[in-house]
Amino acid sequence: MEAGFLLLKEHETLPLSELRALLEVYPVGDKLEILNNYGVVSSSLDRSTLVDYIDRIIWRGAYIEEGHLIVTKVEYSGSLREGLETLLQRLRELPSEEILSTLQMDPSRDTFAVRAVKIGEGDVSSPTVERVVGGVLKEKTGAGVNLEKPSKVIKVVILQNRIYLGLLVRRRDRKYFYNNRPHLRAYFHPGSILPKLARGMINLARLREGDILLDPFCGVGGFLIEGGMIGCRLIGCDIDERMIRGTLLNLKHYNLEDRIVEIKRMDAKDIVDYLRSRGVESVDAIVTDPPYGILTSVKGDIPGILKKLGDILKEGGYMVFAFPREVKLDLELVEIHKLYVHGGLTRHIHVYRKT
Repeated sequence: MEAGFLLLKEHETLPLSELRALLEVYPVGDKLEILNNYGVVSSSLDRSTLVDYIDRIIWRGAYIEEGHLIVTKVEYSGSLREGLETLLQRLRELPSEEILSTLQMDPSRDTFAVRAVKIGEGDVSSPTVERVVGGVLKEKTGAGVNLEKPSKVIKVVILQNRIYLGLLVRRRDRKYFYNNRPHLRAYFHPGSILPKLARGMINLARLREGDILLDPFCGVGGFLIEGGMIGCRLIGCDIDERMIRGTLLNLKHYNLEDRIVEIKRMDAKDIVDYLRSRGVESVDAIVTDPPYGILTSVKGDIPGILKKLGDILKEGGYMVFAFPREVKLDLELVEIHKLYVHGGLTRHIHVYRKT
């Protein structure tokens, strides 16, 4: 079987890196093929487990729009019209029982709608694709069509020389990131990182439920909120008492108090020694957004602090952080993503791994 993932186009590198990271957390399969902004993974998992992993990846993802369980695919070398006819013929040849089984569709109860996604140009419109594919599926399955509230959504993903047809497993919750913007939280502070980027950076750290997440410059808790939402245990510190109070208010607002290991007013340069004095020998990941543009005499040597933080990171753990320039650490550099912010400020999202 195969899984398909539709990536957002809003950044050149982040969506694919997030998908690769989440495929390590939820091992759908070993081989990932990227076709424009569509990722396809071959899997040997049983259907139930595969669907569950697809669902979890989309639930966690920030830059992954949809997850599909692929029913069939065709390749074509001519026009899209010819490719579409090849797909229709393939569907006609597939046993009805196989289609119904893969879609988990009960024709006496379920309804469906077809939605086409064209990645590239073609000589057939999306509504035409939806209509003709829907007609063949109706013949093969006997299920009814409901364009407003279908129980099953069938996706047709049209690429340059390939067409995939699959079941929509889950769509990204667009409202979550909008409804949880920093100014809508219990405590707001200007400059707080947006929840979508925070979740994306959390995912780049390959965190799993129950892992310990450390944010040594926690501000008002943006990363801790997103880490708590996916089930992490949380450690945060900040040198500003107001930020600590804000973090605690925000974690309470999201009912994440039971995730807290330690939230403390402290200089980040002292957190490693402090945690060890409390019996915490290592953390699973560090995700943070250190302060920029502030006198080092006030905030300390940020690159130096980041290097020291590597001491408490577990073997195989990830440190993900943003900074206005590239920072070299004594860890394995996995990748750097550049995000333009404004004026002369570009965030460099570093992903380091401790080997």
